[in-house]
Amino acid sequence: MKKGIICYLATREDQEEINYDLAELRELLRNIGIEVCEVVVQRRRPNLLYLFGEGKIREVRELVKKEGIEAVVFNLELSPRQVRALEDLFGEGVEVWDRTQVILEIFRHRARSREGKIQVELARLSYLYPRILGLGGVLSRLGGGIGTRGPGETKLEVLRRAVRRRIHDLKEELAEVRKNRELLRKHRKEEGLPVVSLVGYTNAGKSTLLNALCRPKEKVLVEDRLFATLDPVSRRLRLPSGRIALLTDTVGFVKDLPQKLKAAFMATLEELLEADLLLHVIDLASPCLDRQIEAVEEILEEMKLYDRPIIKVYNKIDAYEGPLPADGLAVSALYGTNLDSLLTAVDEKLFREQEATLVLPYQHMGEFSRFREHLEVVEEQYLPEGVHLRVRGRSAELQRFLKRVEEKKQKKTLYVNRLV
Repeated sequence: MKKGIICYLATREDQEEINYDLAELRELLRNIGIEVCEVVVQRRRPNLLYLFGEGKIREVRELVKKEGIEAVVFNLELSPRQVRALEDLFGEGVEVWDRTQVILEIFRHRARSREGKIQVELARLSYLYPRILGLGGVLSRLGGGIGTRGPGETKLEVLRRAVRRRIHDLKEELAEVRKNRELLRKHRKEEGLPVVSLVGYTNAGKSTLLNALCRPKEKVLVEDRLFATLDPVSRRLRLPSGRIALLTDTVGFVKDLPQKLKAAFMATLEELLEADLLLHVIDLASPCLDRQIEAVEEILEEMKLYDRPIIKVYNKIDAYEGPLPADGLAVSALYGTNLDSLLTAVDEKLFREQEATLVLPYQHMGEFSRFREHLEVVEEQYLPEGVHLRVRGRSAELQRFLKRVEEKKQKKTLYVNRLV
């Protein structure tokens, strides 16, 4: 393994959060073959040139020379200028990384499907492109004088065009992938099977839970490491009522997931948009449980998935001692504890029929039309103020519809009277 050092710039005072970030970064580095030999923490504003202050970064340089460090890793994203300055400071043979690059490298090694490889390469090139542009000053020193076009500049232009062309090609390939996914989703809708999606922080046990619930012949890869699963996987799930649903596993989330990764993996994350129910899998044994929950909820909010019914599934109770949370179900996917209760809860959320009454102004009838194929209209009265509706449907569909109604209610355009 390479010998590495972590340079952590603390922008907040919370020591517990710093310890959590450092532990997670250590684990990320272990996954790409870097052994952390030293950790240097500095509390200050980011320096525009070195991120760290000049005095502290020179201390790091001495430590790098003394310990034979091969990789210096920063917790915050580095600008192209900072990467160049740090590489010049540490000298040849020392790699400079930031957290985003580390995650991208893990993804590059883990991607197995064509779709996953396209998404990872697109994210990596989008990340590297501005850094390639930043090398112009270095390459232009290879030749030419004032007012001339040196060979270095020519090489840079060739590289820029090649990267731009590759990014364009990858986006087109990803668009094709999305079309194929749309077709698959259309077939699923025609089957009429509800979709349950597993979401959660990376290494929370989503793949283990999928294997335990579905017991497929071909099991999903399960490993005790971050981002063990990148490619979405779907399996048929038999519920206590005898009905069938589709259970989908997607890429795990992580705190401060780089924006370029979110954009590249949107084709995968779009699976969540079709879900009738989300199972938010939480590592109950994690010392930073609250932060992991917050990170996942932020991404769900960003994707506007707040209208989906969600069951919180607190996993790994076999490794936990303490009071159990009251806002979800506690299970052990590894040992099968309480999985029957979870299946019953999923069955009820998806298929328990409910009724609701509401007043829908005529200008908002389009809001209801998209739900007509899923909801049964029990009673319909056309009055001056709007349509008085009594509707019945599967719990998941009805809850989603009522959440949309609730948004309109806040704007004083729709009124929900009661939910039976």
